[in-house]
Amino acid sequence: MALRGPCVLLLLTLALLAVGLAQLIPQPPNYQRFVRENVDYPRTGIANAHRYCSTMIMRRGLPCPFSHTFIHTSPRQLQSVCTRNGRCRRPGNQCDSHRAFPLTTCRRVATSRPSGCVYRGRQHTNRVRLACRRQLPVSFIRYL
Repeated sequence: MALRGPCVLLLLTLALLAVGLAQLIPQPPNYQRFVRENVDYPRTGIANAHRYCSTMIMRRGLPCPFSHTFIHTSPRQLQSVCTRNGRCRRPGNQCDSHRAFPLTTCRRVATSRPSGCVYRGRQHTNRVRLACRRQLPVSFIRYL
């Protein structure tokens, strides 16, 4: 028995309302922190990779990590790693990207002190492994 008239209209209205409410749900703070700390898109225009690392780590307020990676692609591209453009496995909801992304990996020079961290940077292109929650990236695990 097919639905007709007001029933179809009511179901359509409820479906549209559900979709609209889903858009209002805020993104988890871990996703926002991930984007703030790991995504630099478009890439900041500092040509020297070593200077780039020291500048970006200071700008992002990171506490002098030994190693840190910046991903130079849009947040939307990285979100897709957690859904259709990645291979996810449990536990930890870790997802490996199908495609490679431009990256800058920064390593702290062993002799530098936390009060004046100095970094060596390397630009490369690799696939990435991300931790995902609610189909959003929340942590960079490693490059592959």
